[in-house]
Amino acid sequence: VLDDDGNDVTPKPLYSYDPTVQKSGFFGSDNQSTVGTPTDVMSFTSVYQSFAQPFSRSIYGSTSNRSAKSRRSSIESSGLFSAYYLVFKYIPILCSDVMTVRREEVEDLTEDDLNKIVDVILEETDTIWLFEQKGIAVSEESDEASIVQSQNKAYEELCKTKEGNDRFTERGMQTFNFAQKHKDIQAEKVGLIDVGINVTTWDMHDTYANKPSPPESNEAAVDVRTQSLSSGERRGSHDATSTITSQVTEINQSVPILNCVLNFPNYQSTGANPQWEKVLGSESILQHLVVMERVVTENIYQPKQATYRGMPVLIDDPEGAPGGGSPDIMTSIGPTLDRLWSYSSTMTKGRNVSSMVWNKINQDILAVGYGQFGFNEQNKSKGGLTCCWNLKNPEFPERVFHCKANVTSLDFSTVNPNLLAVGLFDGTVCIYNVRNTSDAPVVDSFDCTGKHSSPVWQLCWIEREKALGEERSEILISISADGRVVQWSIRKGFECSDLMKLKRTARKNIQKKKEKTEAFISRQAPGMCFDFHSKGSNMYLAGTEEGLIHKCSCSYNEQFLDTYTGHTGPLYKVRWSPFCSDVFLSCSSDWSIRLWKQSELSPVLNFFSTTKAVHDICWSPYSATVFCAVNEGAVEIWDLGTNTLDPLITNLASPGIKLSCAIFSQNSNSVLVGDSDGQVSVYQLRNMS
Repeated sequence: VLDDDGNDVTPKPLYSYDPTVQKSGFFGSDNQSTVGTPTDVMSFTSVYQSFAQPFSRSIYGSTSNRSAKSRRSSIESSGLFSAYYLVFKYIPILCSDVMTVRREEVEDLTEDDLNKIVDVILEETDTIWLFEQKGIAVSEESDEASIVQSQNKAYEELCKTKEGNDRFTERGMQTFNFAQKHKDIQAEKVGLIDVGINVTTWDMHDTYANKPSPPESNEAAVDVRTQSLSSGERRGSHDATSTITSQVTEINQSVPILNCVLNFPNYQSTGANPQWEKVLGSESILQHLVVMERVVTENIYQPKQATYRGMPVLIDDPEGAPGGGSPDIMTSIGPTLDRLWSYSSTMTKGRNVSSMVWNKINQDILAVGYGQFGFNEQNKSKGGLTCCWNLKNPEFPERVFHCKANVTSLDFSTVNPNLLAVGLFDGTVCIYNVRNTSDAPVVDSFDCTGKHSSPVWQLCWIEREKALGEERSEILISISADGRVVQWSIRKGFECSDLMKLKRTARKNIQKKKEKTEAFISRQAPGMCFDFHSKGSNMYLAGTEEGLIHKCSCSYNEQFLDTYTGHTGPLYKVRWSPFCSDVFLSCSSDWSIRLWKQSELSPVLNFFSTTKAVHDICWSPYSATVFCAVNEGAVEIWDLGTNTLDPLITNLASPGIKLSCAIFSQNSNSVLVGDSDGQVSVYQLRNMS
């Protein structure tokens, strides 16, 4: 083989056969009759592989002049020619492919070997460092002194930027949940003050001697009013004359309000005391009782109600008066919820608050519905109850309406603000007139042919667009667990017609072998909630028990415009934003709150802050980024402009109490929260922008 320059580059063989040289040491010499065994051949291969060197004359060479022919004949005669030829002809293949096994010879030890003395010499090995900790001090003459000094100066500059220095800057950032930390608050010592009142002889004489005593059944009600009056005197009285005058003027100008005394069950006409019956029959006396009760109640709740109104608080004793405190301390705490009072009485004790709604004209009137949500709890409950509370008297409702079944939804009319629609668990829709003193509804759907057969989960009065010159028309919309959205009209009786039938959506099982759809027990999906668009009464959103949100129109009652998917549990509330016309919120039993955009079928933001079902959500009427969410264990205030990962305020419920619903106040920076014990607590949002 020649290269490009003409040099001979022919590969040399691994073994060059020389007929004049005798191979010895492996196959034997001329004086030996045997030249080797197959075991010797394999051991030779292992020797060659261990040395990894080519064969040379120094290994196999000999000074014998034996001819190659005689040597070949001796190998053939011994029967090892084939093994000899295989080893030396294919030695490269054997060296690279054959795996050898090293066999150790076991030496038999004798008694002398065991008693023989063996010398063992121990030598020091290299030191191995497993752990090395550098010192905290460095000599100034060392090479690392300059590096350490520069690091110390950088750390001093970093410490100067901490809070309390001129170079400190505060910036907000979006971070994940932190580990729980313990917070300790040091409060001032609570001081106790003794307060007394002077009582004359004629006060006691009028109280125990000349005062007409009602029947025994009415003693409890009288004691309630007497105690509230005495407590008002102990707290300190203000200018009662001006207050009574303003109250009388306000009553004459507003809607007539039924005296709570008439609604109290003990104040029934018994005929046992004619003089007391004559007093109760006087409208003038009852009207003055209402005024005096409000005067006493407002005198007691003056600091809290003034805070609710945003008015200055009148404090008789600055040190011991309720509602006091340093404003600097409250500001340093940060955003919090301050509990002002609660709407509760003996008749609402132990009842679950199911829904709340404000009156559209008088923002001080709050309608509250009481009823259980579960089917198994219906027989154990005390029946349905609807109360109209007034801000001027948080201790007793102005109106009380007893219902046959548990109340599940409420809504006041806008055109006729005295009409209150009530939805019940048995599917009945009732309309009450709050101006009347009667406990019976004006109309109900008990005899209607198209009435609901399942709980009415939400009601809403909607104004329909009419031609120019015509009166404003209003219809009542309801959604029920029977899968229907129904509109009600009271112009010619109480008539109803289906607005939409919520059809179930099939969900296919993604499998290759079995492709089956879910079997429908009912073709209609139970409706849970709905909300009409703020800029048009023709489009609305409907949430179902399947976790879907359907975009519907009043012009089409056979199909949905769009379907929004994302929730994995029944929807409890869906709310359009009052500021952004294409944004809405939804909450579900899958522990999540989701923010949607009308043009996108998947949620824009997901909020997970608890492992409990979220029962209610509501937007703030004053800020476009603030909303309130209620689950069983806490009420949360979210501010999307500050943080989208955690709520800004979290207020836990009392032990054994479950929160059910919430609503923002329309004329105050407050939020109202209902619970399972029949209380509607009023919280003021403090230190929020």
